[in-house]
Amino acid sequence: MKRICIALVACILGLAAPIEAPAAPNVVFVKCGKLIFDAEKPAISNAGVIIIDGKVIAVGANVTAPAGAQQVDLSNYTVLPGLIDAHIHIWSGARNSNVSEGLETLRAQKAMSYALSSGIVAVRVLGTDDFIDVALRDAIDEGTIPGPHMIPAGHAISIPAGHGDHYTYGAKLPMEDYYTPLNGFINSPADAEKAVHLQLKYGARVIKILASGGVLSPLDSPDAEQVSPEELKTIVETAHMLRVKVAAHCENLETILAALHAGVDSIEHGPGMDMEAVNLLKANHTAYVPTVYIVDNILLHGEELHLADYSLRKAHEIGAKEFAAFKLALDNGVFIAAGSDQSYEPGQGTVRDEIITEVKYGATPRQALIFGTLHSAQLLGLDRLLGSVAVGKEGDLVAVEGDPLSDIHALERVRAVVYQGRSVAPANRQ
Repeated sequence: MKRICIALVACILGLAAPIEAPAAPNVVFVKCGKLIFDAEKPAISNAGVIIIDGKVIAVGANVTAPAGAQQVDLSNYTVLPGLIDAHIHIWSGARNSNVSEGLETLRAQKAMSYALSSGIVAVRVLGTDDFIDVALRDAIDEGTIPGPHMIPAGHAISIPAGHGDHYTYGAKLPMEDYYTPLNGFINSPADAEKAVHLQLKYGARVIKILASGGVLSPLDSPDAEQVSPEELKTIVETAHMLRVKVAAHCENLETILAALHAGVDSIEHGPGMDMEAVNLLKANHTAYVPTVYIVDNILLHGEELHLADYSLRKAHEIGAKEFAAFKLALDNGVFIAAGSDQSYEPGQGTVRDEIITEVKYGATPRQALIFGTLHSAQLLGLDRLLGSVAVGKEGDLVAVEGDPLSDIHALERVRAVVYQGRSVAPANRQ
């Protein structure tokens, strides 16, 4: 009893436990050879960046290291803002492999670690199964696993036998529990509204519509329109009421126009685009995400990638149209964001490849870097945090050997990555 009374008195007097001193701030000084702090502006030579607790507090040519700061010497490299991929999927093993959800998720974790090591600091995931993207986002946000910022879509919205349907089983196999709005499958405007609500309920922060057929799906054609104008309108209105953007996969002109008239926020892919579509994109302030790399890579390497014959055939059917659409949008001032349409299988394609391929098909290196930093940040709603190296923004930097403004292939030679002020082991191609 006496011990209890003493403890109570000590507690009342504030003596029960010592007051812990606040943790010392994490101060990092990064010395840059050349700094592309904003892809729209001239680079700075011999620049310094001060990052405290993950945020930039000073940047410029006359910035020097504070006393006691951790110093990162990138003076031999060109340093640029962390890259942003506006259209990805997530690697979980070989295509159409039948593995457990747990194994898929563990592989997906490895994919997002690879993304961060490649200098990608934010991604928009446009369709996964089982809300794996939401789980990854939550695990990254709480610090359980490393990874970039993620904007997840949950399941992409499709029709049965559409671009989101990869099952070729016989009709006798019961699948009623699979072809549901929860899994993104719709057959009516009512299904469409329910599918949006369910994706958002379980953590999606963008809605993806598979408005046309596509290349890698076995049961459809890129020429096919797969979502009715009424369903498109319902999806967009429902998402916008809840302040969520809508991305539309479109592989033909009719679908592009229907999606634009419905008010989507971005057109993905876009083969077949014409001046009517370009004018609507500009009038509606709609973003265009061309994904030229994936098509180019299939045309060049599809057979060695062991892609199905139907995918090779369809890629050849739309390839020239996709490249022409990109050039048309580029020449007419459409707002373009960079999206790779890659799954981030370790060692494979990333938004770096998309940026490089956009230069191959007509963009200047500066334009392509703008698309992969500032514009993608704006599309993802992360422009207050990412997209440039500026006071108040996150301390995310990528150092490359060479100057991507004169040789865009310098992006393949990543030599250092700094994410939220902390160094990350880089992933390289060369």
